[in-house]
Amino acid sequence: MLKYTDIFLLIVGLYIVDTSQMIGQIKVKYGANILPNGKFAHGEWDDATNVILPDKLNIFMKQDSLYLYVGVQFIDTMHTGIDLYIADSKGSRKILHVSAALGEMDFADVAWSDWKWGANDLWVANSVGQIVEDGKQKVVPLEGFEFQIHKSLLPGRKWLTFLHLKRPELIFPIDGTQDNAINWLMIEL
Repeated sequence: MLKYTDIFLLIVGLYIVDTSQMIGQIKVKYGANILPNGKFAHGEWDDATNVILPDKLNIFMKQDSLYLYVGVQFIDTMHTGIDLYIADSKGSRKILHVSAALGEMDFADVAWSDWKWGANDLWVANSVGQIVEDGKQKVVPLEGFEFQIHKSLLPGRKWLTFLHLKRPELIFPIDGTQDNAINWLMIEL
């Protein structure tokens, strides 16, 4: 039997497995650590909070005492890059970028800093691999992106987040924008 919250979430095109959670705010569960390799091993995310973007993505979040783990699993189409935007309640913002390389940017004084490539001391994620096959460069297939983010990267227990997947383009939340955190998803650690 569908509850009112199930119907509401289906209407807006987003279904959160734990329907007691309000759309726009996710309480991140505690769980076991993961291996951020983009493989989504069987059972690896069973103890996570799960957000489903129908026919597009499974988004998993969990934490332990030191880290926030974020998994972005492709349901249909593989993407070859992601910018994971995170912000705290005081306005500090970061972009964690994954493609063939890992990089990050900081937001300060109403502008983004230059990219810092390979300076991801407080987080790690799987990168997009490439191989040469029959003389042609190809992307190694992956199931998604998995992040391990040290909680000291941003202060506080409430963070905002926004996803910008690339090649092909997809954003989440769908009404969010990269430069304004107002419609970003609130996560509570």
